[in-house]
Amino acid sequence: RGSEIQVADYEARNLRGDMVMNGKRPLGVGFCLDVGERLAGALAHLHANGLAHRDMKPSNVIFLKGKACLADIGLVAARDQRTFVGTEGFVPPEGPGSAEADVYALGKVIYEMATGKDRLEFPELPDEPIPAPERKKWLSLNRLICDVCEPRLKKRGIQEAEDLEHALGVLRRMGRLRKKRPPVGLAMVSLFVTLGLFVLAVRSMPGLTLEGGERSVVPVPRSSFVTITSSPEGADVSIQGGAYLGVTPYGPQEFPMGAELNLVFRMAGHEEVEFSRVLLAPEMVLGAELKRKPPEDGLPWRDFLGQLYSPEPDGSHLMTYFVGPNEMWSSPVSKGGGWKRQDVSENGEWRPVVFATEEVARRFVVWLEKRSEEDGIVSDRFRMSAEYGLQSQVGGGESELWEVGMRPFRVRIEPVPRALLTMSSEPAGAFVYLDGTYAGSTPLEELEWPPGEVTMTLEREGYEDYEVRVNLVAGEELVLPLVSLKETQGMPWQVASWKNSLGMVFEKVNEQLLVSKWETRVRDFESYLKEAKVPWPPLPDYAQTQEHPAVNVTRDQAEAFCVWLTEREQAEGRIRKRERYRLPTDVEWTLMVGDVVKPGDTPAERARFEGPGYPWEGGFPPEEKVANLAGEEGLGERPGSRMIEGYNDGFVQAAKVGSFPPNEFGLHDLGGNVREWVGDSYLGENGGDEFGNRPLGTTRGGAWDDYDREQLRSGKRRPVPPDTVGSSFGFRVVLAKEDPLEENEGEFEDDGRDYSGL
Repeated sequence: RGSEIQVADYEARNLRGDMVMNGKRPLGVGFCLDVGERLAGALAHLHANGLAHRDMKPSNVIFLKGKACLADIGLVAARDQRTFVGTEGFVPPEGPGSAEADVYALGKVIYEMATGKDRLEFPELPDEPIPAPERKKWLSLNRLICDVCEPRLKKRGIQEAEDLEHALGVLRRMGRLRKKRPPVGLAMVSLFVTLGLFVLAVRSMPGLTLEGGERSVVPVPRSSFVTITSSPEGADVSIQGGAYLGVTPYGPQEFPMGAELNLVFRMAGHEEVEFSRVLLAPEMVLGAELKRKPPEDGLPWRDFLGQLYSPEPDGSHLMTYFVGPNEMWSSPVSKGGGWKRQDVSENGEWRPVVFATEEVARRFVVWLEKRSEEDGIVSDRFRMSAEYGLQSQVGGGESELWEVGMRPFRVRIEPVPRALLTMSSEPAGAFVYLDGTYAGSTPLEELEWPPGEVTMTLEREGYEDYEVRVNLVAGEELVLPLVSLKETQGMPWQVASWKNSLGMVFEKVNEQLLVSKWETRVRDFESYLKEAKVPWPPLPDYAQTQEHPAVNVTRDQAEAFCVWLTEREQAEGRIRKRERYRLPTDVEWTLMVGDVVKPGDTPAERARFEGPGYPWEGGFPPEEKVANLAGEEGLGERPGSRMIEGYNDGFVQAAKVGSFPPNEFGLHDLGGNVREWVGDSYLGENGGDEFGNRPLGTTRGGAWDDYDREQLRSGKRRPVPPDTVGSSFGFRVVLAKEDPLEENEGEFEDDGRDYSGL
């Protein structure tokens, strides 16, 4: 109340105060996204009017009615004034005063909120683990921050406040979907929508047409007619935070082309589903698969057969009516004998029910329980049992059936008693696995887990694994004494550069990925061939040493090398059980070369947005010896048109690894020497080619025989049959951590842009 405010002592709530009160801990991801989006919008308004804030920092963010607002406009001036103003750490290397500098400073503000760290500590990660429910969205936000706060202006993928506002909005609206194979119907819908988008994209290209051959421009439709469905049907669908639309299947409904449609699906007994989609085609079908909720204490529940279960005082649920012939006929149990249809009076009404032997009833319950688990209804948290009716409770039924032990039955669902586990470690933050399943990170407080003996493993980077066998008792809490983890030295992620048992050197690209400093050498591959007793691939038509890259290697052979090396070094204790060698993914290779990941789910889709840059500084042809390419050193060995004029790197064929300068991560030869296999198929695992409808492999990077400027761009992908061999084909391996949360978390739907690599 205004009359009680002491004006002299009043201080508006600001972001710096919120961060101080929270300690050096990350603020909630949702809060960070909301504040960041609002501030980006405020900056976009300033920039659109030719102004720059010039002093973006947490103390200049105040809250009015709980909403973040940009304050302290004392330094606001016309954009691009080069007077040095601002606060250290928020000012980019190129200096203050520009719109790009404001966006960079806002990125540092979001970094402080999301990590609890000071902006001068960028890009260090938080001291404590991010809670599991927020972790995947936090990782996407962190990648976005790293892009916005990239020190080199030309490397920043987002430089405009409007673009940052949009990206933060997409992350804020991300919805979670289950990692489950969609029903055939929805899969076909997805296929037709994809084909429709492809045709639309082709038809929309200026100067192109699908028939005739004449050059024409096809106008892009202004509206998208959307049909919304769900599995099962009958879900209520609404606009997020807005109008109720109707019951699925709904539509077609007209929406503006290019609009972002944010939908919420709700259905009794099912989990709520929400996601966002940008409307890119004139006709679209959007569908959601609704996951059935398990029984909840005190609430009625229906199984996938439609049978109603009533809540009982003891926490169980009992089928309201006896199992009927329709339910029995739905199961394979009906094909045998041991049951019979009877009309009886139940709850005051006559209806057909099943009289069954105990064996048939037991088999029906076993089937129902298994089928329910497949449908995501009942897991190890519940168990089912048959409960039989008494003759005194049921009106009707042949007396002979009662005499031979055939009776009507219901199904009861009871919660399985859980054990509780409480434990902590020194230091905290260790990943906990119970029988190999990720259970959380220390400290754990009253973790619910199925009873029984389990092997508990603690893993934390820089410390030895701790393993113990524990017995979890139903309904009881096991409190373990503090576990003191022992430090290790020289493990892969503890040192700047790490060398494995073969002498391969790995550099850290990020906290989840170590990359071989160079392409896999002859000496490395030879160790595998000899130990695994694998036939040698064909030798190239030029001389090699042990330090040359291994060539004539198919993708399968490269992957087999990675499996062999993983098993060998795990057995020796050099790497952890959840670390493995493999080929880099297409996205990882893009990060390795220092590019921003483009939109798309496959290499083919991302290739459409290929950037103009090269794996070296500068343009084409290179001004210095930066990579082993097809230059004038090959005069007399190649046709004159198949070389780079004015460039001579001194190597006619492949060179020893590391013969040219490394990039910013310490990685050699990403721009030349040999082409490198990545793990992704060019069109995705289900995409074929014209050579037999088989998946095409993908290679990245140039080689010693490459001369064409387009083929040498860092974003270039080559579709290649995975069994291809050649003297300019090799591979590079990475050492990656398996994410313990990966299989427990859903996927996100966004507007079709891929921010995962930012």
